[in-house]
Amino acid sequence: MRPARYLLASAACLLTCFSASGEPPEFSGNPFLWFDLEERLSAGVELADADGDGDLDVFLANGRHWAQPDFVYFNLGNGRLVTSRQLGVENGPSYIIRTGDLDADGDVDAVTIRDSVPAQVFLNDGVGVFEPAGEIDGADGPARNALLHDFSGDGVLDLVTVQRRGGVQLFAGLGDGTFTAPQPMPGELSGSTGLATADFNRDSRTDLVIACRDGGPSSVLFNMGDKGWIAEPLSGTDGDHRQVVAGDFNGDGHADIILGATTGMSSLLLGDGGGNFTAGPSLGEEGRAVQTLAAGDLDGDGDLDLVEGAGEQSNRIYFNNGIARFSAVTLEDEQEDTYGVAIGDMNGDGLTDLVFANSEAANIVMLARTGGN
Repeated sequence: MRPARYLLASAACLLTCFSASGEPPEFSGNPFLWFDLEERLSAGVELADADGDGDLDVFLANGRHWAQPDFVYFNLGNGRLVTSRQLGVENGPSYIIRTGDLDADGDVDAVTIRDSVPAQVFLNDGVGVFEPAGEIDGADGPARNALLHDFSGDGVLDLVTVQRRGGVQLFAGLGDGTFTAPQPMPGELSGSTGLATADFNRDSRTDLVIACRDGGPSSVLFNMGDKGWIAEPLSGTDGDHRQVVAGDFNGDGHADIILGATTGMSSLLLGDGGGNFTAGPSLGEEGRAVQTLAAGDLDGDGDLDLVEGAGEQSNRIYFNNGIARFSAVTLEDEQEDTYGVAIGDMNGDGLTDLVFANSEAANIVMLARTGGN
């Protein structure tokens, strides 16, 4: 195994980024925090409490276009993932696993999203044993991503999938781990690979933003309740955007959008709360291949920071100064082919940690540390 040295670069940036909190977090990893060392084609990670013991476990999707096993890795409570269980007995070309209580029994269930074969539901017995509960009819296109969310407000999780070819589909949840037939979503959404949720027009309904590749524009899908959905292309976003995150990045109370570009600078679009967007400062540089994004408060100052995973390049954190001005900090890692990232407190110390899924390399947990730890 290769030595692991994960250090934050640029002391000058740290002094700028953390003047408010006074103490920068550093992110460290070592071989004891690696998992899935067989170097599969890992594509996505999801964090959830699979076994009901109060800490975050890791759902790992493997395969991408090829048949490989998916796993649940169980956390010792300190970020180490020393036991695992295969999710189902059938190998598949998985891109992402999404979790939520699909059958209203109080525990976390799972849906695997796969390329060209149907998504599959797994129901949890409450202690982390997942039983196959059937495939989702109609979810058999070249899917790349998905979200579970209650879009209708009926208390039941629905599923939205995005396909590289074929657009976006909504599957309404029935509350027992099954879903209705797919409802095609409106808009020119071919090349869809990323999605995120927010209420972009302040009407108390959850909308969607879709990241599109292959030269077309990304789009917002406005949730009109009983009237269905309306698609609005985002001006100036034609290109190759693999992933997207949404949230209030400039502190004005309105949801904004960051689109990760595979070949150029990532785009920040600032929302006005009425469903309109203006271009903000771009992130990164030309030639950087962004493959995954996650947003969260990494430094405890109350605003949203950004984690960016790249292909064959060092991953980055963009620390937010509260008004959508970002300072980039490069993680001095092995420059793996990172396809997935998730954030959460993996060791119970109140700090936000990072989990990266690397294709053809070990996956890693990177724990946040402050000067007092």
